[in-house]
Amino acid sequence: MPNPTLIVTRAALAERAGVALLYVLAASAFLSTALASAAMLGLALSFIIAPPPLRPPWRWSPATLAVVALCLVVVVRAASASLDASAPAGLLWEAAFDWCKLLLFIPFAHFLAGDHARAQRLLGLALGGLALGMLWRLDWGLLTHHPGAFLGERDQYGFTAIATGLYTGSALLGLVLMRERLFAWAPRPLARWSLALAWGLLLALFALGFLQSQSRGSWVAWLPALLLGLVLAAPRRTRLDGRVLRRALWVAVLAAVVLVLVALQADDLLWRMREDLAWISGAREGTAASSLGQRWSAQLVGLSLWLDHPWFGWGPGLSQWLMDLSGDPGVRDAAGVALRHLHNTYLEVLVQFGVVGLLGCALLTLALLTALWRGCAGDRVLRALLIALWCYLLLWELTNYRMVRHDWLMYWILLAGASHGLGGRLSRAD
Repeated sequence: MPNPTLIVTRAALAERAGVALLYVLAASAFLSTALASAAMLGLALSFIIAPPPLRPPWRWSPATLAVVALCLVVVVRAASASLDASAPAGLLWEAAFDWCKLLLFIPFAHFLAGDHARAQRLLGLALGGLALGMLWRLDWGLLTHHPGAFLGERDQYGFTAIATGLYTGSALLGLVLMRERLFAWAPRPLARWSLALAWGLLLALFALGFLQSQSRGSWVAWLPALLLGLVLAAPRRTRLDGRVLRRALWVAVLAAVVLVLVALQADDLLWRMREDLAWISGAREGTAASSLGQRWSAQLVGLSLWLDHPWFGWGPGLSQWLMDLSGDPGVRDAAGVALRHLHNTYLEVLVQFGVVGLLGCALLTLALLTALWRGCAGDRVLRALLIALWCYLLLWELTNYRMVRHDWLMYWILLAGASHGLGGRLSRAD
């Protein structure tokens, strides 16, 4: 007969380890792939040792039900697609396993346990880890010897350019929307000025990375997300006092920094615009495609593929393989290699899993937003930030695809885990 004291102690230790691993995961999410992977694995093991009370599936939370159902669709579709001898079975199952990692936000939400202060600390650690990672990967030699060339290059800071746009844009949203709350932690003048200096330096670093990414999809998605966050964060009754002048000053400083950085990158941006315009003007004649032309060709191929299998798609991870089979020269680079994906997350999901898969993703997102709205009813600033991040991600995915990659998975665990964890328990009450 097992010793009850030993069982209780083991569960308590797993609970403490799970909370500690939350902080390790957040701090290393964008800093160290190895450390983040180890923390993610440890978090999952801690959840298995100290799970929430077992309940039948009909008492699970909507988000839990939605993500489990989506993963079942992924596995079933991979199994059925692998029956076709011509399909690459190894690629199918590898991609299916990656998609099932979406479940990992559940342990994060469990150990977050609805703690708003803990959620803010975790987001702050993720922001700090991203800043350290950018400084670590920054091309210091080029910055030292040729500052102008450095400011004009398309630096990716260890990620792809589109991923850099997503993460630095998210960090900027956090700094802008949480500014007053951050400064409230330093009531003394010296501490307040020190915090303001650190805030300004972080703002400049992330603004630099955001613009150096040259991710136009990120830029277009960022402004609506910021406006939504500012509307949600604003108190119902805004007082016309000195804060209005200070806010205007900060906006002016930020605008000046952005204008300087844009001016330093003007030559490269204009070259890319001329390339796109040349493709648009010669598209009817089939001229060589720019990056915009390649994406357009890829999405036309993706639309045709989806229409061939509209309900359940072709199977996980097959987009590049299918584009290669299509023989369309517009989806190939100069070396003749097909694009890796369709540059549109929603079309990608349709091609891989059809309407059923896209509906599952939509239900999961809706469930997480509902949990977030309910769980942060008493904290409008934190709720505004998280909803702005969701808005930014959902708009960003219109022109990009990064799902199931390691860095995107870290972003997903933080955002979905915080949304679900702040929304209450993982299972419905009796």
